[in-house]
Amino acid sequence: MKGHVKALLFAAFLLAGGGCFFLGRSMAQSEYAKERDLNIQINRSELDGLGTIEGPIYVTGHKSPDADTVGCSIGYAALLQKMGYDARPVVLGPVNHETKYILEAAGVDTPELLEDASGCNMILVDHSEYAQSASGLADAHILSIIDHHGDGSVTTGKPLVYDAKPLGSAATIVWIRYRNYGFEPDQKTAMVMMGAILSDTKNLQSDSTTLADREALKALRTIAGVSDTDAFYQEMFRASLSYDGMTDEEIFFNDYKEYEAGGRHYAIGCIEVYDETDAKNMAERMKPIVPASLKTTGMDMAFAQVSVYHDGISVNYIVPSDDTAEEVLETAFGEKAVSDGTSYILKPGVSRRKVLVPAITDVLEAHPKE
Repeated sequence: MKGHVKALLFAAFLLAGGGCFFLGRSMAQSEYAKERDLNIQINRSELDGLGTIEGPIYVTGHKSPDADTVGCSIGYAALLQKMGYDARPVVLGPVNHETKYILEAAGVDTPELLEDASGCNMILVDHSEYAQSASGLADAHILSIIDHHGDGSVTTGKPLVYDAKPLGSAATIVWIRYRNYGFEPDQKTAMVMMGAILSDTKNLQSDSTTLADREALKALRTIAGVSDTDAFYQEMFRASLSYDGMTDEEIFFNDYKEYEAGGRHYAIGCIEVYDETDAKNMAERMKPIVPASLKTTGMDMAFAQVSVYHDGISVNYIVPSDDTAEEVLETAFGEKAVSDGTSYILKPGVSRRKVLVPAITDVLEAHPKE
């Protein structure tokens, strides 16, 4: 009898202890949920500081729109729409073949063209330079900048949301903002953002790739319903190497960005090709195009960065516009840049954003224009 009572008491103790355990766990989960909800509300409240916004908000990337800049525009506009804002993605020019492939695969229309930003409510993604942005931006109301490059020339005396992170893709920052605001992109938007990350990180193989980029891609491909991102990227890559129907001038301006340093303005047009034979041929084609571009753009110097990143090959053929541009490259890279008479060859190839622009900028700022 005593043993039976002891057994009952022990069982009651276990039940009570188990109940306390599950109660404690439930309370902890409840507290976590409350804390998460509070964090979401705090994150969303940053938009309240912008005050009342009258009229639509235009979300734009840079000129010569690529996959990341378009993916960010679509992704961030969709996020703001979920929060009740009249946000509209726009582009500043024709999209390239790679971006067209991604949009078609996702079933998403190309955003409308914005020709003049004067008087508009603007959010800039994937850039923060006036030279790379919309005409009339100086007369626009800039609400936010979301970028993964260095701080640029765009300034405003009014409050704005500024979110810059050194990640492989600006679309990853947009994904983080979805998480911070407590939302999830829809299937089509997720696929466009996934393509943006694949493009800017070279299928996560770029040196600029971070843990955040990998986690963003993992989450977005699940929402998008894409099981084989390698195959998706290969189709993107094939599309990116297609220049069918384009003149050499159009190829140079296809992925073209302008910069300012040391009182001088310069530009870099990036061109990807399949192998070194193609790179040499493309560099020859760019030789007359790069100097001719100075007359139409007003730049002080320009460079064509012809690159191969394929099957373990990493090389740049950089075509300078003139003797001054040659001197800048020689000063920036020294013996690492080998001239073949047409271009300067860098092995392994370098990133325009992480290496080439900072290197050229450092030289120009060390020898400012008098």
